[in-house]
Amino acid sequence: MGVKYTEVIERMKSAGKLKNDSRVARALGVTPQALSNYKKRGNIPADLVLKFSGIYGTYVDWLITGEGDTFRAGYGSGEDASVITSAREEVMAYGNLAEVTALSPEEIICVGKLLKVMRCNDTSIVKAVQWSIDSLLKSSDAEPKNN
Repeated sequence: MGVKYTEVIERMKSAGKLKNDSRVARALGVTPQALSNYKKRGNIPADLVLKFSGIYGTYVDWLITGEGDTFRAGYGSGEDASVITSAREEVMAYGNLAEVTALSPEEIICVGKLLKVMRCNDTSIVKAVQWSIDSLLKSSDAEPKNN
């Protein structure tokens, strides 16, 4: 029995809560045309399946076969996957795609968590986080002082 890569892409859409193949391509850091070509040839580079698994916390076995558990421990019911997708889309609105796809899974999760905090209803928390980020940026951009 061979791997049906159209089904792998469908599972990627499902696990990542991605609306279409274009979103899957974006998440993988490839063009929609490249993803379309992979589907037509019935072959996806293994590194892209591994990349998706790393970003969204899915089991590679599940992506390939559709059997077994979907998400690795710590990813629960896929909440982190939707946080990651949301974070990617937010970051893409402000930066270029090459920079977004270069983010590590840990960075994407961190950005997603930050977005959750920034979207909470408690304005004092939001202001405190904004102040902290501004302070961190200011201190990281500061020139070292010569003594």
